[in-house]
Amino acid sequence: MPDLGDTDLMEIHAVVTPDDILKVLEKHRERYIKTLDDVKRIYEAQTKRYAEAYNEYTQKEINGELTEADRKDKPVEPHMPPDRTKTYDRYIALYKATQAECVYLSDQHFGEFFLDEWEFIRAHISHLRVLKAGGRGAFLDSDMSSVAESALTMYRS
Repeated sequence: MPDLGDTDLMEIHAVVTPDDILKVLEKHRERYIKTLDDVKRIYEAQTKRYAEAYNEYTQKEINGELTEADRKDKPVEPHMPPDRTKTYDRYIALYKATQAECVYLSDQHFGEFFLDEWEFIRAHISHLRVLKAGGRGAFLDSDMSSVAESALTMYRS
């Protein structure tokens, strides 16, 4: 065991090899890509339904047939979250390039690398939960909700 020197006992570090980090980062990256592909499929379906609903809304507006209820239910454009694959790619490249035999990870980096506890993953899971529940703007059918549910199961351990 390497000498950690004079450390603050309240601060805990993990001592791991770059290979250990690479294995888990690559596994988490692949899971993220698979679930992001599901989100993209859902987004495409939502966008198509949104376009149809917005076309109907606009046609009613042009024809002067828009009611107050229609105005309140104006279609809301679906939101596609950003692709954060490059976050994984950056750290994978960093640890492939390192010459170190051991790496000291802070609690935060250990959580991110080994437990996939990134802020963007929390947002990704939250977004999947919204999609599973039907999404925003009511442009999601049960098939697409089940796709979101299936993607969520990949994050349950």
